[in-house]
Formats: sequence, C-alpha cells, structure tokens
Amino acid sequence: MGLKTKIIAHRGASKDAPENSLSAVKEAIKQKADGIEIDVRLTADNRIVCHHDKDTSRTTGQPKLISETTLQDLKSLECGSWLGKQWSNEKIPELWEVIELLPIHMELFIEVKTRKEIVEQLLEEIQKAKNPEKITVISFYPEVIETIKENSKDIKCNLLVAFEYKDISTNEIIKQVKTIEADGVGAQNHHKFSHEMIQGLQEEGISAHVWTVDRGSEGEEYLKKGVDSITTNRPLYLRNYLEKLK
Repeated sequence: MGLKTKIIAHRGASKDAPENSLSAVKEAIKQKADGIEIDVRLTADNRIVCHHDKDTSRTTGQPKLISETTLQDLKSLECGSWLGKQWSNEKIPELWEVIELLPIHMELFIEVKTRKEIVEQLLEEIQKAKNPEKITVISFYPEVIETIKENSKDIKCNLLVAFEYKDISTNEIIKQVKTIEADGVGAQNHHKFSHEMIQGLQEEGISAHVWTVDRGSEGEEYLKKGVDSITTNRPLYLRNYLEKLK
C-alpha cells in the first residue's frame, strides 16, 4: 500500500535535472512522483512557458524578460548547462509539452507566476488536456484563482501562503480561501504550518499541501501532521524514506 500523502516533484525532479525542464519532468516520472509542480509565465506573443524567474538570466545566462520575449527567441536559448554539461541541449518548454508528457495517472500543479493576464490562455491549455481533473492551478495571487473560478468552477485551485512574509491565522486563511472559492492551500515549509492549522483547513473541506521539503525528518513530520501532499526536489529519496517508516 502506498503513502496516503502524495509526493510532488518541485519544478520536476529538480535536484537531478534542470528545473522546469522536460528532463526534470521525465526524471520525476522515473522517480515515482505522484505529481509534478511547475511554474508558468506568459511570453510576449501570448504563449505559456515553464520558467520560475521573470527573466532568464539564472537558467540561460541571457538576461531576457519572459514577458517581453517571443517564444521563438526563448526557444533559441538553452536552459540546462548551468546545472551540468550533459544538459546543454535543454530548452525552455511550453506548458502543453509538459501536459503531453505526463502519464494519465499523474497530477500536475501549475504555479502561475504572473497576474491574471495569463488566465484565458491557461484555461484553453487545461481544457485541451486529456485529464484536466488531474490539474491544479496554484498561485499567491487571489485574483488569478478568482478569475479561473469565474470561468470554470471545475478547475481545482490552491492558494499559496508564505509564512516567512505574512503572519496569517487559520481563520484568516479559511476566510480568504472561501471568498475566492479555492479548493486548497499550499503552504511554505514552516513551523507555523502546524497540525492544528492543517486539521482546521481539512475540517472545512480545504486540502493542505506543503513545499519544499527535502529532508526525510521534515517529511516525516508533515506525514504525521496529515498533509495531502508534500512537494520536494527529491521525490524518490523522500518516498523511500517515508515508506520505510511504515
């Protein structure tokens, strides 16, 4: 019997392959992740690409703003050699490429890094997927979730919370989640994301997810707290560690 808590690969299996790349997605599949988390942004010509930062300096060595660069220009860059020479042919993928790569049983958590200007295009991409029910949109921006829910109640959405920047109570989170009609909460790996808070959310029908957990002992704590999923850069390591506890 598998773990009740799902293991989600952060930006793909990003300890072992370049983050948000197709190789990282393939590696996460190989490492038996239950799902994959990726970051998305909108290009100058309205295409959705997988990239965390707003510019490409860190991953490509070329300082190009995603929002001001066309897909064709972004595809001319390589985004892997910063991690190692073996990744020097890696390209920034479009969202649809990731969706097509995923096995039907795997979940996909799409973190929207922009404001709501991406929503129209994002909804089109999700609706074209063979398994849209396995897709969850996650965002720090309530307006993104509100806009999605106004257009499609069926698409799952989680509100992201970072306790490092904001001191927020369980009741405040519940109120905000219900106001924007989100389905769950994704929280930063932080001592404030307590068993009581997780239980309080789940009792209200709100799923509870945590990122980024790479140490086995921390994963064990969240397993005991009863989170619905743990996002990690090391999916196979964390799964093996947690399954040995049983």
